Amino acid sequence: MIINTMPKLIDKCRMYLSMQHCTRHRTLYFRLLISLFLSTNAYLFLFPITNEYRPFHLSFKKTNSVADRIVLLVRTSHNCESRLNYLLQSWISTDVLEQSNLYLITDRLSNSANLTLFSSFQNVIQTGCPETHDRNDLCCKTAHEFNLFYNLILTKPNLEWLCRFDDDHYVNIKNLYKYLSQINASKSYYMGRTSISGRLRASNSIRSYSFATYGAGVCFSHALLKQLRPHVHIKNLPVDCLKHRLSDDAYIGYLIECILNVSLTARNDLFHSHLEKLETSFRYFNLNHLSDSITFGFAWDRYKLDWLPIIHELIQLTNRGQIKTASRLWLFLRNYEKEHPENLKDKYDESCISHQRLRNQSIEVHTSKTRKSIETLKQHNETG
Repeated sequence: MIINTMPKLIDKCRMYLSMQHCTRHRTLYFRLLISLFLSTNAYLFLFPITNEYRPFHLSFKKTNSVADRIVLLVRTSHNCESRLNYLLQSWISTDVLEQSNLYLITDRLSNSANLTLFSSFQNVIQTGCPETHDRNDLCCKTAHEFNLFYNLILTKPNLEWLCRFDDDHYVNIKNLYKYLSQINASKSYYMGRTSISGRLRASNSIRSYSFATYGAGVCFSHALLKQLRPHVHIKNLPVDCLKHRLSDDAYIGYLIECILNVSLTARNDLFHSHLEKLETSFRYFNLNHLSDSITFGFAWDRYKLDWLPIIHELIQLTNRGQIKTASRLWLFLRNYEKEHPENLKDKYDESCISHQRLRNQSIEVHTSKTRKSIETLKQHNETG
């Protein structure tokens, strides 16, 4: 009887979602959707929930020692602090004892910083970098990320990997640990997702290089980090970035491929960024893709960060063996997205104050230009 209610449940969800075209309450839509499906799960899969239930959050405290050999960095900004809530609702454990090798990198804490929010993180590093999103700011934070690793190995010499992510990434920690445990960190590895299809030409050189986009997450082995150290000094890296007129991730790719002669290990099948084309967005992924990948970057103009806990719960359902329920939910979400492409356009990042300011400024400029055009047209008509 419960199983027969699934089509009706999906119909109810569809009706509810169609009403959302007239509202901006997307958060309510996501919560209702998940709660409806999960309430059904309680009846369909009572025995695994009561006997073999796994925590909602993936723990960093694994029996596999690879977890102790990886430093995880998450870059954020005081302008985007609200994004951290979505990370804590999904892949980052709220138990600070399970975050020993997780570090939050930010420019500074805002005066109105949510102390309760930041108390959910064991390690918060304030860099003092500029608060913009330009090259200088990004390269400054990148320098601090490397500097943190070099300081950590003084007391934790067993560290083998540095993996850095952004605050709008979903990271499947289980898959990351599994993948890195199969790779020898004593060799130079630079891995992630290629940013563009072609290669960049180094300035004043015949050499070309590719680089891993920071928008999908990047991992560096201990051996490579030793080679990089002379080139990523906290004072020199931002200056050199600007000198080469490159973004932080592109400049790191230049250093690794052109200066150190280490090639990018591209795993575009595992690392996914917000730069992937709209037509190959989440509709492109089946449940296996979703479960096997390591990262997903979220394009704020297409997907709000409400998707982070949804993706996480889908993966958790799969891990618990609730494949049919996960498949139904994912099929519904994919079909709904396909039927309503208008939902993937004309958005702005509500999770970042700085982006809201830019949007408001853009609206003001557009309004001002429109007003001037109308006035000019009126004057022309009057004189004519």
